[in-house]
Amino acid sequence: MSEEEINIAIAEYRGWQILEPEVHKAITYHWAIEPDSSKSILPDYCNDLNAMHDAEKTLSRGQNYHQLYGFGFYVNTLTQICYQQHILTATASQRAEAFVRTIDKWKE
Repeated sequence: MSEEEINIAIAEYRGWQILEPEVHKAITYHWAIEPDSSKSILPDYCNDLNAMHDAEKTLSRGQNYHQLYGFGFYVNTLTQICYQQHILTATASQRAEAFVRTIDKWKE
């Protein structure tokens, strides 16, 4: 998946919606977390650890901890992606991939 596809998958899971397309040299979109909120640029989850930290907070920590959409499932997936690296040093890109795999939106 491209970074843009990953960013969109995470944003949609978090409730972001396309408000309206804006056409310049390329097509871009204005996004908003709520329909009445001001226009905003989609967070760059693949390159921003702060954005990924906010996204990680949305994963289930209750009964479904180790199930799909659960934080435990995310940690296990992140461990596999990091392989011989500790997950605390995982990059935003690695965390974004693990997140999209956790929410079952990953496309090869």
